[in-house]
Amino acid sequence: MQLQYWKNNRTGLLILGGFLLAVGLLSSVIPNIDLLSPESNYLGAILTYLTYSAGSQGFLITLAFFVAITALGTANKKQLLLLLIQLGVLLVLSFAAKSAMKEITQSPRPYTEALTQLDLVDSPSRFYTLDFATQNSIIEVASEKVSHWRTIHWQGETDYSFPSGHTVFVALCVFFFGGLFVKRKQYLMLGIVFAWGLAVAYSRLWLGMHRPEDLIGSSVVVAVIAALIPAPNQAAPSHSN
Repeated sequence: MQLQYWKNNRTGLLILGGFLLAVGLLSSVIPNIDLLSPESNYLGAILTYLTYSAGSQGFLITLAFFVAITALGTANKKQLLLLLIQLGVLLVLSFAAKSAMKEITQSPRPYTEALTQLDLVDSPSRFYTLDFATQNSIIEVASEKVSHWRTIHWQGETDYSFPSGHTVFVALCVFFFGGLFVKRKQYLMLGIVFAWGLAVAYSRLWLGMHRPEDLIGSSVVVAVIAALIPAPNQAAPSHSN
């Protein structure tokens, strides 16, 4: 079982490339999102729970689901261990890169523009000079005119915008699990992880947490890291007796 870099990762990288193109297309065709417009509870709830599935509230459940599917198709314990190590390294490096890039770029979240429109802050950059309690107080005032499905996320995430941590996670899942599903001819699961990833990406736009470039940048970050991380040869699923 050889460990190689991009060669053994190329299927996942191709899937991730398709996801990147799909995110770009989605961002270009969806209508402009007005963060101050009233929204239905039904839509708000759906997009909230989609975001939760890739956030601190539910990413472990999502990860456990995909890992369980992977484990069921990997009878060789050594191969499964190597896959889990690769996944762990990808998670650590991707989120470390995400955190570092947020501090370097310091790009304000889109919702800070809505707060400026409501005359609650002078400018998006001004919002980030305030302490956490003041930030949340301003968002609480904004909730009188903005859907609570949006402001509950604004209050929980007052850090910077680029790149998107949620999209880093879904892009990683699309790369890692999507690549495995193709090699194992599990095309239904490929469709599920791909569609879920796009839905989460859209939820981040709708909630006012990110811009299209944040989503695209997140996918590129994962692609670069994935191309540099060695992976076990997965030419065929292992089903030893």
